[in-house]
Amino acid sequence: MSSSEVKISVDQVREGLYIRLDTWMNHPFLFNSFKLRNAKQIEALRAAGIREVMYLPAKSDSEPLPPPASPPEPAQASTAEAVGDIDPELQAMWQEKAARRQKVAGRRAAIAQCEQRFSKSAGSVKTLLKSLFARPQESVGQAKALVSDMVDSLLTEKEVVIHLMSSKVGDENAYYHALNVTVLSLLLAKEAGLSADEMRALGLGCLLHDIGKERVPSQILLKRTPWTAAEYNFFQQHVVYGVEAVRRLPNITPGAMEVIACHHEMMDGSGFPGRLTAERIGKLARIAAIVNTYDNHCNRVNPADSLTPAEALAHMFKRQKDQFDPLLLKLFIRCMGVYPPGSIVQLNNDAIGMVVSVNPDRLLQPTILLYDPAIPKEEAVFFELDEEPDLAIVKTLRPVELKPPVYEYLDPRARVNYFLEQDSDRR
Repeated sequence: MSSSEVKISVDQVREGLYIRLDTWMNHPFLFNSFKLRNAKQIEALRAAGIREVMYLPAKSDSEPLPPPASPPEPAQASTAEAVGDIDPELQAMWQEKAARRQKVAGRRAAIAQCEQRFSKSAGSVKTLLKSLFARPQESVGQAKALVSDMVDSLLTEKEVVIHLMSSKVGDENAYYHALNVTVLSLLLAKEAGLSADEMRALGLGCLLHDIGKERVPSQILLKRTPWTAAEYNFFQQHVVYGVEAVRRLPNITPGAMEVIACHHEMMDGSGFPGRLTAERIGKLARIAAIVNTYDNHCNRVNPADSLTPAEALAHMFKRQKDQFDPLLLKLFIRCMGVYPPGSIVQLNNDAIGMVVSVNPDRLLQPTILLYDPAIPKEEAVFFELDEEPDLAIVKTLRPVELKPPVYEYLDPRARVNYFLEQDSDRR
């Protein structure tokens, strides 16, 4: 019990009190912490057999009623069915909660299915990149097929959801990065109205954009301290190496080659290797530069140095916006949302959660995984923010700011990865 909470009898509650309940399964409310708005909620507390609640003075608009002069009669807990027999409105509350649990189960199943597709795609990327020069014809064909599947899915489905994905950390990072950049670049390309052929060229280029890093020593690529000038120059050469390597491959389109050659070029001429300015950088490379920069901010070699997704977008918009196509950068921020998947957020009721999904067409409706120690982790509540008009995000948090129980419950990703799910259940 927090020092800011006071235990009171249910007979002392009144409208305007902010209360917290210790269990989630035995009452009809959607959350364990909330402000009492009406007499019906108070009646529901009693009908559920709740004897005591925690009262939070700092968040309340009123004070508790005086304690009763004599001990109250023991309340009899009511099941959802029994309550419904007595009061249709209370029955509706129980039914809404049951529907919420069913919806949570559905969202959890959809995320699990998306995780399986992501793992399969990541495995395909690893296989084709490792065999690219040993079996070039086959590997390029596999890469094109993977990209075509993504493009067809994006162009066929009216809406998609960007999901936060789990992944291992280690020597798989290069493959996750290639997949991340490909997925998010194709999403941005769709928003920008690119054709299917342009998207296929972009996707192939993004899958292969870092192939030149094979010739850069791992002690440079994995170094956690700042590079020397010589090391940075060596790193920059990966673009040149990549262009040289891809020229030996069959059926690489000019658009894909543009992405490989120019994914580090910036609109203001500050990029590399050619220090090209806006008029000399094609749209495909401009898209790749934005997404590549974003993913590098979120997934640095030393995880402790990584920016949160929200910090990465803010940094790009406030401090790097001259480096990017302004229209494409705004579109990308719109795709990802103000609070991209992976963001740890604090709500106006002090609850903490993690954004796990964003629908670019419904940016005010991110799906949040809520921390609640009264609910088992495996049954943790997912909810769309627009379903709760009294709740709002007030700030983002860094994972290191979380207390150990909260960190373990939410399981912030050491590596932020994304994949797309068709949003067929929300049409």
